[in-house]
Amino acid sequence: MARNLQHMRRRALPLALIAALLLVVIGQALAQPGPPAEPLLPNTEPGDSATADIPIWMLSEQEAVEATLRAYVASDQLAAAEAQALLEQFVTEEAPLLPEQPAAPQAPALEAISTVYLPLLRKAAPVGQQPPPPTPIPPTPTPQPEPAAPADVAVTIWPKPSIWVARGATLEYEIRLANYGRGAASQTTVVFPINRAQVSQFSTSLDSKAGDWVRSVDEKSITIVFGKLDSGARRSGKLFMRVHANLPLPSPSQPPVLIDTRASYTFRDGANGGGQRTNWAPVLVGNDGSSDAPYIWVRVTPDRGPAGTRHSFFTNRFLPGETVTTWLNTPWGVQPLSLRGTANGEGIVELVLNSAGLARGTYQIVLYGQRSGLTGVASFIVE
Repeated sequence: MARNLQHMRRRALPLALIAALLLVVIGQALAQPGPPAEPLLPNTEPGDSATADIPIWMLSEQEAVEATLRAYVASDQLAAAEAQALLEQFVTEEAPLLPEQPAAPQAPALEAISTVYLPLLRKAAPVGQQPPPPTPIPPTPTPQPEPAAPADVAVTIWPKPSIWVARGATLEYEIRLANYGRGAASQTTVVFPINRAQVSQFSTSLDSKAGDWVRSVDEKSITIVFGKLDSGARRSGKLFMRVHANLPLPSPSQPPVLIDTRASYTFRDGANGGGQRTNWAPVLVGNDGSSDAPYIWVRVTPDRGPAGTRHSFFTNRFLPGETVTTWLNTPWGVQPLSLRGTANGEGIVELVLNSAGLARGTYQIVLYGQRSGLTGVASFIVE
């Protein structure tokens, strides 16, 4: 009897030590913060990894003991020989009593672990005795959250000067954001293309307090991140660049250099997010100063004719998919029109106006983008 008690005391001591070590390691694992919302460095998801790399709460009992002992040997808190002896004793005396471990389930989030169970402290039921069946617990219905209201962000770019820019001059692009959705956009990312053979010396004017900043500058683009944009809100930032002074001049045999610009963007919200391309905002390069206008380019064909002539108005400068409405500036005032259209995926819209019933004179048709706020104006004459 005394020999049995002495054997039980010797056996309980290493098991208690192992249990204490596991409590310390698991407590340290639970105290670690979760990962950041956005990776700080490029990340590659691991494939099959060694046991030592698996979180301790995903291991079997024997693997947990091995990992714990290795950690304490590495930190000089336990001699290697002592660790090996404890492991051998566990394998010989305790492991045969433990049930087989099922395949490790997908690891829960650390926050979800409210209770830690130490498998080394539990004993299997005596042979021949079945444990009582567990009492079924009815599942608690999970409340369904209300779907988040989506954002609807439109991004428009506008150059200054908007028609011609002189060689060696500064070209400015205003990046305009507007949220037409019912929900806020947490972040909007704009990728602005650049041609380093034409422009250089970039700088910005951004609202850093609103969370706007330059994420990257590479050979072909500049990426700008805009912070939260509430429903109905508008905000803008500016990108400046210097036009190269050695670009070729236009001539009868040399077409003018075209700074060809159309950005793209994406936004994130509480729903599915979105994004698309901006409007097209090209600028020509010349040497006789700059030429600016507050309106986008519109072509009219024909530009004159008797009453009843069908005049076609074409432009490719609106936002893709936006509605374009019109009105008429007449010699006696503004006349509303029911003429409207929708820009296609390239921002192109073509509208046709019949001048029947108009008196002789000069008229201006105004095309207005309902999302971009861009305005196009073209004149025609009724003879």
